[in-house]
Amino acid sequence: MLSRRFALPSAAMLIFTGTALAQAPLEAGPVIAHQAETPHPYPKGNNARSRVWSDWIVSPGATFVRVHFKAFHLAAGDYVTISSPDGEQSYTYTDRGPNGDGEFWAFAVSGDTAIVELHGGPEPGHGYQVDSVGHGTAKVFPKRAKALREVVCGTEGRQDVACHLPEVDAAQKPVARLLFVSGAWQYLCTGWLVKGNTADTMLTNNHCFSTQKVVATVQATFNFQRLICGVNGNAAVSNYAGGSLLRTNSSNRKGKSGGLDYTLFTLKGSPAAQWGVLTASVTSGVVGNPIWLIQHGGGYEKQIGYWDDAAKTVRCKVNAVGATYSGTAPGSQTGYSCDTEGGSSGSPVIDAGSGKVIALHHYGAVVNDPCLNGGTTMANVCADAGALLQCQ
Repeated sequence: MLSRRFALPSAAMLIFTGTALAQAPLEAGPVIAHQAETPHPYPKGNNARSRVWSDWIVSPGATFVRVHFKAFHLAAGDYVTISSPDGEQSYTYTDRGPNGDGEFWAFAVSGDTAIVELHGGPEPGHGYQVDSVGHGTAKVFPKRAKALREVVCGTEGRQDVACHLPEVDAAQKPVARLLFVSGAWQYLCTGWLVKGNTADTMLTNNHCFSTQKVVATVQATFNFQRLICGVNGNAAVSNYAGGSLLRTNSSNRKGKSGGLDYTLFTLKGSPAAQWGVLTASVTSGVVGNPIWLIQHGGGYEKQIGYWDDAAKTVRCKVNAVGATYSGTAPGSQTGYSCDTEGGSSGSPVIDAGSGKVIALHHYGAVVNDPCLNGGTTMANVCADAGALLQCQ
């Protein structure tokens, strides 16, 4: 919590000069050096693409493993699979990998072991090298564990999104969990498909990531959620790789620029066709209006901030508009008391009446009397992003 208390000038206009707590991306485990490779060229197979080489990539104690390839170059028709030992997760890669340059992060598989198998034909190619693995420490697959420190205002009011279907179904589908690599560590945030002029545009926070190098490591997981309210048992997920960085705006104001804390980027594989998009609003929220805050807090299954309290008596709502919190662009912030935690960064704050996104969540504990979390008002993001977004 914050070390000082502040008298608020009004519920609608807040000036906060203390230090807001950025809802930092959730640490998900280190990147560890690991050496493995095929012969170059790799052995011949047959026309049916038989298995010609395999590596078991083991990182003892990991909750999940991501394999990093370099010099990945297969002959036409050949392919590599990365699978968990139980076969529940399996992903296929061909040619020079999804980025077309022979270097990429494979999608995560659960547990401490990834099985890499190369299936080759009669004309072998160069093969691959593995130079590092992402050693997972977060619980990114089902079976919820205790989350990290939450920014809960009062009592915990979040619920599984299944608790509010079909009411929020169209709004929750475009929201995904983002797993990515930055430097020597893996992280988790939340992102969502937004209506834009580039296909499959996604939005998250700048403080999650802001470079093409990190965008290329993104694994966006859609539909990671429980099927029934409060009951273990998950839906089938879909994963998509990061595409291109479109635009980013820093989390802190520097001179006359920055302070909006957003990153726009694309995903590969046309996810919007299956999961739809959310529309950003050109108008600010209205104090007192109810909101939905859809998120992957803690990296866990998708939840919704619908209630402010565990008793389900107080709705999540807009508490402040036109606010300025520490480091942000003047008048660019929306305040609310919906509960969040690490990993919630980048979540959409949705006006329950219109279904449009009015803010991009990024800060926790921006004010502590009353307790408020904060997001960048989407009208400000729309103005800065210009033609990249189709705001309404």
